[in-house]
Amino acid sequence: MNERRASGFPMNVVFVLAGAVLGIVLAIVWWWLDDARVLVRLQAQSAPEGQVYAGESGHEVVLARIDNHLGDVQGYEVWLGRAVNSDTPYGHVVEVPDGWDPKDMRVDWRPDGVGLAFADGGQILVPAEHFTGGR
Repeated sequence: MNERRASGFPMNVVFVLAGAVLGIVLAIVWWWLDDARVLVRLQAQSAPEGQVYAGESGHEVVLARIDNHLGDVQGYEVWLGRAVNSDTPYGHVVEVPDGWDPKDMRVDWRPDGVGLAFADGGQILVPAEHFTGGR
């Protein structure tokens, strides 16, 4: 006897279609969980009183860990600018190279920019023109 639903589709076709739809939905959810960026602030430093770049004061440096929704660490970034330590950070972003130890990052506020020194000896100089003027 041939099993058919009232609509005339064989049950195995219905199961295959339902499985395909479920598989696509699960793949999208997994991709979203794995690929989404969650900014975790680890360290924030404000420029010293009187430090002015291009006529602007109030600059900050934020070291952030980038996680995904599954809790895996995707990397580290340093944010520089005047709105980097807010709920909606905005500023110049520098990726910390893979393998560099971001722990205990030192910030050197220089007249021409900001020096970043990492525990394992890595250093990055960010010229002031990269994080001033609304960038």
